[in-house]
Amino acid sequence: MNVKEQSNAYNDSLPETKPCEIQELHYIILPEMPVCKLWFLNGKVENGKIVANPNIGYGAFFLKYADGATKEFYQIGLSANTKGVSEQIFNKSIY
Repeated sequence: MNVKEQSNAYNDSLPETKPCEIQELHYIILPEMPVCKLWFLNGKVENGKIVANPNIGYGAFFLKYADGATKEFYQIGLSANTKGVSEQIFNKSIY
């Protein structure tokens, strides 16, 4: 399954109101970042253990760790939680 299909499957699996909220945000973000990299993180680590809510991510930049290592990651992330929808902004200079 590609990232777009994973994102759609995630939206379809959410409780009744949350897919609408995430889809509305999705349709706001995409025109602002039309060529951004699209991500989907299922919230699981390699052994299948769930460690976070699934996330849909937009854009790309490199996280820099204290030891100097870097990792490509998304700039904006959306996920559903028990209270609603949460967003994560990892790089505020996205434009």
